[in-house]
Amino acid sequence: MKIAQVNVYFYPVMVGGAEWYVRNVSRELVKRRHEVHVFTVDRYQGEKIDPSEDVVDGIFVHRVPLWLDFTYRAKVWKGLEKRLTKGNFDVIHTYDYGQPHSYAAVKVGEAFKKPVALTVFDVHSLIPRVFYKRFFMKLFDLYVARFTLKKASKVLVRAPNLVEPLINMGVSNEKICVTPSGINQETLQLADGAAFLDKYAVSGSPVILYLGRLHPMKGPQHLVMAAPAVLSAYPDAVFVFIGPDQKNYRSKLMEMGEQYEIADRLVFIGPIYDFETKLGAYAAADVFVLPSGYEGTSQAIFEAMAQARPIVATNRGGIPFQVEDGKEAILVEYGNVTAIATAILRLLDNRKLAESLGDGAKKKVRGFTYSVLVDQLEEIYHDMLKM
Repeated sequence: MKIAQVNVYFYPVMVGGAEWYVRNVSRELVKRRHEVHVFTVDRYQGEKIDPSEDVVDGIFVHRVPLWLDFTYRAKVWKGLEKRLTKGNFDVIHTYDYGQPHSYAAVKVGEAFKKPVALTVFDVHSLIPRVFYKRFFMKLFDLYVARFTLKKASKVLVRAPNLVEPLINMGVSNEKICVTPSGINQETLQLADGAAFLDKYAVSGSPVILYLGRLHPMKGPQHLVMAAPAVLSAYPDAVFVFIGPDQKNYRSKLMEMGEQYEIADRLVFIGPIYDFETKLGAYAAADVFVLPSGYEGTSQAIFEAMAQARPIVATNRGGIPFQVEDGKEAILVEYGNVTAIATAILRLLDNRKLAESLGDGAKKKVRGFTYSVLVDQLEEIYHDMLKM
């Protein structure tokens, strides 16, 4: 099959789980001798990404100029519809119903009788935001998003908790498929945690790891707030934050560290794009913490599971679909700083429990390798071609 994948960002701009998902799925499809083209924007934070045409891991990458670039969800691409039409693809797969590029993709599919798969990572009106933003996202989901969702051949979601909200938005149940995210087979190999600690001069023990965007919705501020309680029992503990800084939120977290007089126990590394180095970060961690306010599903949690790390996470979104409380992780309420600190201390105090949760997580995540997931995706593509 000749397949188009359409997402805002792509390698080397790996902002979040969506970018890793698109890259990993595309790599697996190429291994199966499909011809895969990724369409993505040619800029990130105002900087142009070169070259405009590239081949990455056998994937043909097309970086499309922008007409308008207001925010992450308001990017109007220049000539995307024409490029998708000229490509004469068997299947078009686009990501995020709230983006103009997805509306362009389904328009091409409708006009030229091409099947279009639309992956929904999150239902935007469910994501915790300030009231006025949630109000407008609710209006968008109810009255605007349905135009894109209606034209898609199949709507793919990464966790079952998104099915009912999409049905409420007018998507027929028969059109929805649950297609989880996952991991590469190589992610299951034990990584070198000592090499990671040496590379970034991280000193201290135990190591508490956060990996994700530095953004208030992801909850890193709650981990900083929980740190003093952990440090009272483990004064040499170090809290490592890995991920891209959004809206200068790193400065806010550093200010909090100064306020709590724990700044010297906080380490901010920035994003890590190298696969082995990132896995080394998980391997170096005594506890992985994701205190997020909302996740469709979390790529970081899957990777922590693959490295058999004990996990503390919130019981929001698709996270309980990935890990069950008491079996593969300890789940807490979003924003409950005391619960986060208590869970971390429980794992540090009880290494037998930590090992048991880590082993359970690794066993479970073996069912979420991309080789297994792309079997399902190929079947969906073939079903769409028969429609």
